[in-house]
Amino acid sequence: MNYRSLTRPALAIAAIAAFAACTKTTVQPAATPAPAPGTTTTTTTATVATPAMGGMPAGVTMAMVATGDSIFHARSCRTCHGMDAKGAENGPDLTSGHYGHVDGSYASLVQLITTGVPKAAIKNPDHLKAMPARGGERPAPLTDDQIREVAAYVYSLTHKM
Repeated sequence: MNYRSLTRPALAIAAIAAFAACTKTTVQPAATPAPAPGTTTTTTTATVATPAMGGMPAGVTMAMVATGDSIFHARSCRTCHGMDAKGAENGPDLTSGHYGHVDGSYASLVQLITTGVPKAAIKNPDHLKAMPARGGERPAPLTDDQIREVAAYVYSLTHKM
């Protein structure tokens, strides 16, 4: 078995544990309404942080960043933006703080991941493929929670936590 694939998640968990041990910020789970009879629900990692943590937008938690990191590296995001998010043949560097299509705010990143970038709108002529909305159709489009988590990870690349 190749244990290298477990390195990133293990480091993310260690970072979350270290952060939790050093902070006085309390994180409370978001209130969830009771499901209607006969329906099923899914668990999400969305939580509410009060107040915003060191440079992170209100509502963005370390757990969201860690989950977004895992999604980024498990999905096609890494193919275009690189395993280190420093850019690759078809996607820009996400660690530079310079974004061609958005202002770099958390909300704009959520919007960009949700809508994608059509090929005709790509500003860098070296990037020949569109960025698919919601991460593409395979294995399945990203859910709203997953989009917020990936956006939290990308935001964290250029903002101190």
